[in-house]
Amino acid sequence: EPGEVTVPLGPRETALLADMPWPLRRAEWLAGRRVAKRLLEQAVGLAPARVEVLPLESGAPRVHVDGGPRADLVLNLSHTKGWAVAAVATSRVGVDVCDDVDGVRIARIARRVFSEGEADACGAFRSRETQAAVWALKEAGLKLRIGGVFDPGARSVRVASLEPARVAAATMRVALLRLPDAAVALA
Repeated sequence: EPGEVTVPLGPRETALLADMPWPLRRAEWLAGRRVAKRLLEQAVGLAPARVEVLPLESGAPRVHVDGGPRADLVLNLSHTKGWAVAAVATSRVGVDVCDDVDGVRIARIARRVFSEGEADACGAFRSRETQAAVWALKEAGLKLRIGGVFDPGARSVRVASLEPARVAAATMRVALLRLPDAAVALA
């Protein structure tokens, strides 16, 4: 949608938004909050005005209802210039969206994100779409493991296959979806 999306924000969310001077970052952040609050409303019946989505120290989102944290709900968000996605569960969950045009960045940082032979084995560089898919799978996997994407790093999630979507960790199940110009991964 053009311009900033409207979403009911709590006082702490309003303060976070006030500290974001960049219009693109603000728009993505608001879109993420809107999709999260809509999902929480549809999945568990929480009115958006009662919900705040606040960051933990790791940057991972935490659901707060009527001012207090809801430890029984695990929320994960991802947003780009064109898309915002969310996943909610009663245990750890990771979700990521990567625009196809941004997927090409993975080639520049391949040595930092791929284990030996991983890119060839999963066909990461066949197209912009496969690059976006690999990046989304890696980030969703990291978010599942630790709630954020910074440590232990993208190499710790080894993409084994894109069709079907599979990572090397036997304990992690993943799904890969296509949007018109982006990849969405759920772990």
